[in-house]
Amino acid sequence: MIGKRRLLASAAGLGTLTATAGRAQTAKYPSEPIKIIVPRAPGGGSDNLARLLSPGLEKKLGVPTIVDNRPDATAVLGATLVAKAKPDGHTIYLADNSFYQNPAILDSLPYDTIKDFSAVTMMARGPVILIVHPSVQATNVGELIALAKKVNLTYASGGVGSSTHLVGVMFNLRAGTSIVHVPFKSSGQALLSLLGGHVSMQYGGLSSATPYVKDGKVRAIAITGDQRDPSAPDVPTLQEGGLRGADVESVWGLHAPPGTPIEVRRVLRDAVAEVMREPETRKKLAERGYGIIANAPEEHQAQTAALVNQWVEIGKTVNLKE
Repeated sequence: MIGKRRLLASAAGLGTLTATAGRAQTAKYPSEPIKIIVPRAPGGGSDNLARLLSPGLEKKLGVPTIVDNRPDATAVLGATLVAKAKPDGHTIYLADNSFYQNPAILDSLPYDTIKDFSAVTMMARGPVILIVHPSVQATNVGELIALAKKVNLTYASGGVGSSTHLVGVMFNLRAGTSIVHVPFKSSGQALLSLLGGHVSMQYGGLSSATPYVKDGKVRAIAITGDQRDPSAPDVPTLQEGGLRGADVESVWGLHAPPGTPIEVRRVLRDAVAEVMREPETRKKLAERGYGIIANAPEEHQAQTAALVNQWVEIGKTVNLKE
């Protein structure tokens, strides 16, 4: 029988070897280009965020940072690629709301959202803006609800399970309307459909919608959240418009493949946090409605589980699949 002292010594030795291996891997990380898998097409909030941060990350980490768009309506394709990638921190996933909400919406997934990814950081959060085509005869939430009960309206979103989809679900639920959902592969594509008059309205990100609001090509009705956003101070909240319980914020997290060493994830998280807090980048993020979070990997791992479980519970009482 192995003695207690020998067993403890063996355990201590194993811990030392593990720590040494982790430090060794960190010392040579990154050793090749870093690929950021974005599950949306160019032009939406996720893509905009990745491209805002990419140049700074290249400088901080000393290797090229490649934004790799892998759009699909549910954002499952990109996540699957990362779940199966080598766990060395060179392939990472920029998750939006769909990643955290898909377990409550889709009947099956090719991965476990909690177990098959290693969290890096929750990068940012931001409100969702409700905009309408100029032909829609409504200038506020009350008028839009009244109009939706008289005529058939449609709303575009950045994909099934995205925040821009679920705000529409909650809006219909709280307002008693039946506005039809039209999903796209990104908020950018949804916006193009709205600009072309193919849909009545869109829930989108401030980063992509604000320029068109300023140009008068679309009309802003409201944003989600408890207070107005500094980047769009003239746009009231849904709550100000008299609609409560429909708020869903956009969130953007960063995840690595399962088994990616915590030391590697900390290097990546620290680089992200430093870039986001540089004065020029901070200003650009604020102008586009991104609120910086940049928390630790351990915090985001727990946060991921909490978000998934929260939406699973909501899905038991609200039909999130429409």
